[in-house]
Amino acid sequence: MNIMNRNLPSAAALVVFLLLFGCSNDNPVDTSIPDESDGRLTITNDDGILDGQMDYSDTSEVEVDTTMVPTSRLAKRSGTAAIRLRLRATSNPPTVSGQKLQATHVVLNGNYAYVSYNTQGNTYLGGVDIIDISNVRRPSLRSRATIVGTDVSAIFYANNKAYLAEATEDTGFVYPAVIEEIEIQNNRLTLNSRRKGVSSYVATDIKVSGGKIWVTSGSGGAGTGGLTILDATTLNVITEDLFLDARSVDISGSTAAVLQGSGATLRTYNTSTNGFLTSYYVGGATIPESKSILDVVLDRAFVAAGDAGVRVFSFTSGTVIDSLARVTVSGLSPTVTVTNAVSISRDLLFAANGEAGVYVAEADFNMESVPTSDPDLRYQGSLKFSTKQSANFVASNSDILFIATGTGGLKIVEIL
Repeated sequence: MNIMNRNLPSAAALVVFLLLFGCSNDNPVDTSIPDESDGRLTITNDDGILDGQMDYSDTSEVEVDTTMVPTSRLAKRSGTAAIRLRLRATSNPPTVSGQKLQATHVVLNGNYAYVSYNTQGNTYLGGVDIIDISNVRRPSLRSRATIVGTDVSAIFYANNKAYLAEATEDTGFVYPAVIEEIEIQNNRLTLNSRRKGVSSYVATDIKVSGGKIWVTSGSGGAGTGGLTILDATTLNVITEDLFLDARSVDISGSTAAVLQGSGATLRTYNTSTNGFLTSYYVGGATIPESKSILDVVLDRAFVAAGDAGVRVFSFTSGTVIDSLARVTVSGLSPTVTVTNAVSISRDLLFAANGEAGVYVAEADFNMESVPTSDPDLRYQGSLKFSTKQSANFVASNSDILFIATGTGGLKIVEIL
């Protein structure tokens, strides 16, 4: 069929064109979801406003610097010959009540990335972004929420909902730690939300699996904290296991693993019965109230162990099978170069090391597809950007790397 047949009136030709090609987008976005606010939660879905929050001015290749890596742990294939990265965009953080927020967590699901934000100090302000990464070379901000009176520590996506681990100043809850569920319609955030309180000062991490919400919360003078399991339909508490300094949770198959700090310990649970299984000491994470994220891949737990760097634990052997010591940088206090988060992409491990930046290490096989083997992790080096910024969180898949750099925004990097 000739779409541009001269015998068709121009309006009819346009109708035929839209009928044939209007549904070709694999990631349709419903522009009818309005900007709206209830005073606490404010939703922005206006493309004109959102597009202005993305900075595409710097798309330089990211250098991998080997000078700060101990030669004893240097990869055999080092530098840009081993890995190539290119900065594609920087997403500027939301500003609420005149204060710029900082990214705290990123989760990737299909063609979208979901980002959470909080603010430093005693002020409770938070936010959520949805970023379209279907075109890795031109990621776009599709939806944004800002939240007054609430910090957001972590985010998870499931079943067209964003699940948030939070701390609130709302005195209607027994403790400041709460979770929140925000409905998503056609990849846009809405005002439809529900909240539920859990024990302690702040909810630190959250996952959804098998119709249940698994949330960790940490102590800070309000309640004990620990692991709380809730029904995802009703938000009713199914059970809780209370203990101090619960920092992160991840789920793989029939096992949920929880990272407890102050001498990092992995606590495991059966996802069917919710029952506690056993605990394993891995060491590190001794700095109180610090962020330490757990990434479970197959039979291994990759632990961001704070002052102890990275620890790799095998559930098969029940032991720590590899580690990368915390990076020390001349002129920086060791307290600001701790490992906050790790992320696995095939044979690569990315570690967010605070003011020391992001370091990349490589294994001798694809850690996402080969189970039981012990990886020999070795540093390739640190990622160098045009401006020095602290790395608070990393998330990656085989194509893209997200780096949360505090108020400096979210770096979106293509893995070439």
